[in-house]
Amino acid sequence: MKRLKSRGLFRVEISMTGAQVHIANFARRHWFYLLLPIWLAAGWNLSVSTEAVADPLLMERVFLFDFGIFLPALYFLFLRSRATLKAALLRSLALAAGGLALAAWLIPEGTGQVLPVLAWLRWAALPLIIVIELAAMVAVLRYVYGSDPNEQTLVDQGMPPIVARLMIAEARFWKRVFSWLTGRKDSE
Repeated sequence: MKRLKSRGLFRVEISMTGAQVHIANFARRHWFYLLLPIWLAAGWNLSVSTEAVADPLLMERVFLFDFGIFLPALYFLFLRSRATLKAALLRSLALAAGGLALAAWLIPEGTGQVLPVLAWLRWAALPLIIVIELAAMVAVLRYVYGSDPNEQTLVDQGMPPIVARLMIAEARFWKRVFSWLTGRKDSE
């Protein structure tokens, strides 16, 4: 595939094969997930540097901004066109909470000013998070093991297509195993 781009006086010819176009499209659609490991590795690398040991308060501020504000804001921008406003906000807030936990793990024990003050939030929020996760898991399992699960419905709720397909396939497998063990023929 050849495209000719004209920018002012210059003409640039771009030649890309089908595989290159596919990779470029994938990178455009999933840019946040491609950059996230780099950001996390950079944060870990910064935490073991001599600057972090010399001035842990500065590193705490850097980690709080990066993992508590910057990454969640980028994630919100990434999700905004893919999910509803409420879903994007909740997922970004969850990433911010995870970022604060990561920042607390990366900062040496007893050296922070803000993170030790926020430590009680972790234990207060943990039961709430467990209840929400269990409710979500039960709802998804009830739907997947229901009478007529639809992959597109799960994808519309924000589940990756491959995960939705695998969950439905696993549910069908276990339905068949159960019906074979019990001798029932009414199940799939």
